[in-house]
Amino acid sequence: MNIDLSYLEEITEGDKDMMLEMLSLFIEDIPKQVETILKHAANQDLAGIGSESHKLKPTLQYAGLYSLYQTVKRLEVLGKAGVQTDEISTLIAKLGEETEEALISLEEKKKEFK
Repeated sequence: MNIDLSYLEEITEGDKDMMLEMLSLFIEDIPKQVETILKHAANQDLAGIGSESHKLKPTLQYAGLYSLYQTVKRLEVLGKAGVQTDEISTLIAKLGEETEEALISLEEKKKEFK
């Protein structure tokens, strides 16, 4: 998965230690938030999907995970609309796949900073 760390680099002013710390936080937090979204999906809690997706978006932006960001952004919109659609199911499946790829990519980026 393609990661663009330019925004993270900008907000940390290029501080490699800070970037490494932030990457570690992303690797820890993203799976927890995604798991919450998946639980809401299993319970068909559309408002919960929308709310938790909204919370996850900034982290994905900081991490430069724009593909995953777009998936979560769409889930937010659909969840907040409150209408169950096949698109939500498709996006939930995509979310799981993209999250796995993103975590692998973040781990690789971490290694580059060490």
